[in-house]
Amino acid sequence: MPNILIEILAEQKKRQQRLHNFSDDFRICHNVRDTTLRRKKELYSLQAGLKIIRVHDFRHSHASLLAHYNINIQEISRRLGHASIEETWRTYCHLYPKDKERAVSVLNFSV
Repeated sequence: MPNILIEILAEQKKRQQRLHNFSDDFRICHNVRDTTLRRKKELYSLQAGLKIIRVHDFRHSHASLLAHYNINIQEISRRLGHASIEETWRTYCHLYPKDKERAVSVLNFSV
């Protein structure tokens, strides 16, 4: 998790700890209904000029960004909580189309 997000979440937890009904069963969006989350997501997406996507699509964006920066598929699988790397590979193998060209260039360079 990026440091800035850790800081934001720590501040959110401090705010929630001041609530009279705070418990150790802490949730980031405590008492926030799905419809509220959806409306905020759509509002901020429109303000930023971004396409509106489902909340679940953020998960795919996360994995795609990591794959783009050549993060090992095993780490991506771990972060997504997949039961196996095969599950992650079946879902995200299309993000690795340039690996064939990279492999050939490495072999050509080695000769």
